[in-house]
Amino acid sequence: MDLKPATELRKVTRNLYGWASFHPQWKTDFNSYALRTSEGVVFVDPLKPDPDVIAKLEALGEPIGILLTNAHHNRDADWFRKQYEIQVYAHEKAKADCETKIDVLLMDGERLPGGVRAVHLPGSSEGETAYYAKTGGGIVLMGDTLVNQCDKGLALLPDAYIEDKKQVLESLQKLLKLNFKIATFAHGDPIVQEARKAIARFVKKPKKNAP
Repeated sequence: MDLKPATELRKVTRNLYGWASFHPQWKTDFNSYALRTSEGVVFVDPLKPDPDVIAKLEALGEPIGILLTNAHHNRDADWFRKQYEIQVYAHEKAKADCETKIDVLLMDGERLPGGVRAVHLPGSSEGETAYYAKTGGGIVLMGDTLVNQCDKGLALLPDAYIEDKKQVLESLQKLLKLNFKIATFAHGDPIVQEARKAIARFVKKPKKNAP
């Protein structure tokens, strides 16, 4: 993956930090996140940033795990695993298509390092999984279930990248059973206020896909 390392670490909330690398072919950011918990720091879909950002990540606390939202977001998980001697977690259905070794195969509802809970959201891919933390009013860290376009708002992935559109919509209904105000996306800016309400409004509208 020919991406320039991120040079900025953004503070999303007191315990959530993000960094991004722009993909020149797909014309979108690839987002990674670090969630600071009482047990340590978990990384979500991590890309290796530049050394200054790495130093800031290390200052957040002891790394305790790497969480992949789907099989195609392995990114630089191997580097993080070796650098910090931590394990890679992903849904059991992501194993077949993931080019990176998954150390721990998880299932829906499973409690993970830092008290984070796995939420299986199949549709865009079989192993698609979000991660839910109760901190800060509730945070949902998503992969490809939704994208948040800077000028158009929430959208589904283009049909060519969705395995089962009906199932994606069912997964979004499942997501609405959680209490959260913050949501992050693999592609697009996070929503930091009333994210659950924003997703609920999207579910009720006619569905649109990202271009």
